[in-house]
Amino acid sequence: MAAIEYGVAHFWGLYGTETYMTIQTDSITYSFALDVEVANEDGVVITDHLDDRRFEITMEGVLKDAGSLPNNGTQFTYNGTQFILKSIEDKGSNKDFRKVSIKGISYEGIP
Repeated sequence: MAAIEYGVAHFWGLYGTETYMTIQTDSITYSFALDVEVANEDGVVITDHLDDRRFEITMEGVLKDAGSLPNNGTQFTYNGTQFILKSIEDKGSNKDFRKVSIKGISYEGIP
């Protein structure tokens, strides 16, 4: 039976795939690396300078049978954004599939 949805349309599911893992969850954080606040003599912030946008991603999933994990520092694209692979966590268990968690970051000044 096909899924039936009512109301306002929403984006369903994940953005893409990786060749070495089946992505089950993703978490994307948008932030600024530079946040400079200026307070007046009463301690009230009167200026806030935000700069150097960062996009950080954490993806978790299951390692594919023939999957070979990439090296830290390599680049990958997810949802049209280029990320630098910062860390990989590879967890094994004798009662489950191998779980993989990767973290990447996209810098504003690095295409």
